[in-house]
Amino acid sequence: MIETALTLSQEVSLVRQSRADARAFGALYDHYFPRIYNYVCFRVQEPATADDLVSTIFMRALDRLDTYREERGTFGVWLFRIAHNAVIDHYRSTARPSPLPLERAERLITSAPSAEQSAARRQETEALLAQVSRLSEREQEIIGLKFGGGLTNRKIAALLGLKEGNIAVILYRAMRKLRQALAEGTER
Repeated sequence: MIETALTLSQEVSLVRQSRADARAFGALYDHYFPRIYNYVCFRVQEPATADDLVSTIFMRALDRLDTYREERGTFGVWLFRIAHNAVIDHYRSTARPSPLPLERAERLITSAPSAEQSAARRQETEALLAQVSRLSEREQEIIGLKFGGGLTNRKIAALLGLKEGNIAVILYRAMRKLRQALAEGTER
């Protein structure tokens, strides 16, 4: 799926059109689907569950489009708030997942030119995801929004109700923890 580029005015126009004609929502869907899907996949780490959640997220957005207020923030932040809440609802309805099994980590690897590179990449991914799972929920959420959802610190701050500087500090500290933990793991 190719991510389309939308200006803020085009986005606002599409939201207004979508309120009157649901078919106009398709352009918003095309624009945000890759980022929402990546964010949800990062958070739930199960493609089938991510598919279901993303479907639910876009249905909720379309059903609740009349509640979106432009003066309160961009459509993207509003949509990521719905995604954030859907992931939270998912975890509330299920037991907290255990650390990522090797089979699932393997699916996260996008290219494997050789068996050696694939094995090394799988070990790196496994180690990284194991360390990410040891971070606090807030740190995991911010990392998911930043790297899975591709959001800026400003958008993450608006979504989570924090200051942009707080997001930067939390992200910096979480990344530092990950680097230290991974470095300690390679020294052994």
